[in-house]
Amino acid sequence: MNRILAATLVMAILSFIFALILAWASRKFKIVESSKLAEIVKVLPKQNCGKCGFPNCGAFAKAIIEGKAKYGDCVVGGEEVAKKINKLMEG
Repeated sequence: MNRILAATLVMAILSFIFALILAWASRKFKIVESSKLAEIVKVLPKQNCGKCGFPNCGAFAKAIIEGKAKYGDCVVGGEEVAKKINKLMEG
């Protein structure tokens, strides 16, 4: 009976230690997503055509925020989408 109690105690202690490590890691490596990213994706046509040079509209929106793409690179959305994205990025 003592072995079962000892094993249970060891497992409880290890579980607590691992929970602390996971809690620390979730705070340390937290990914903060820009609210502008979601707003830009809403403006895009969401066809994921790849004509802009990126695999999908989400990647294109991220590239715009990072300065790796131009507002007018969305061929499907055209000038109208480019103007909306410009407003979002200025505001």
